[in-house]
Amino acid sequence: MFVTFSIDLPRDATASQLARQQVADRLVATLEPPVLADVMLAVSELVTNALLHGTGQIELHIEVDERSIRGEVVDAGRGLEQRIRDQGVEAPGLQIVGRVAQKWGVFQGTTHVWFEILLAGENPLVGEPPPGRLSES
Repeated sequence: MFVTFSIDLPRDATASQLARQQVADRLVATLEPPVLADVMLAVSELVTNALLHGTGQIELHIEVDERSIRGEVVDAGRGLEQRIRDQGVEAPGLQIVGRVAQKWGVFQGTTHVWFEILLAGENPLVGEPPPGRLSES
C-alpha cells in the first residue's frame, strides 16, 4: 500500500475543514477508523496553527506506506522552532499532535511541521523519518 497526495489550502476559515475532508476522502479505504481519526486530528491541528500563526500559502502533504502515515504542513511563516524553545511549552495544537503521533517535528528555521503515525506492530523508536518534502502526486 502506498498513497501520496498534496493539496494547497486556502488561507481562510475553511482550511482545516477542507484538509480533514480531503484526508478522509482519500484514506477512508486505506486506514482503520481509529488511525484515520488520529491523522485527521493531527492534520487539523497543524493546518489551524498554520492559519493562525503563519503566512502565505498553506500546503498539506500526506504519504502512507506499509509502515506509517506521514503528514506535513508548510506555510511561508518565519519559523516555529525558536518560539517553541523560547516559550518552553508547546502550543496546544502541537501537544495534541504529540498525543496522536509517535513522532513529530519542525524543520529548523521554518514553519514546515511534520508528524508520523506508525501503523500497528511498528516500533516507534526505530529510525527517524527522512527530512525534506514528501513526494507530490
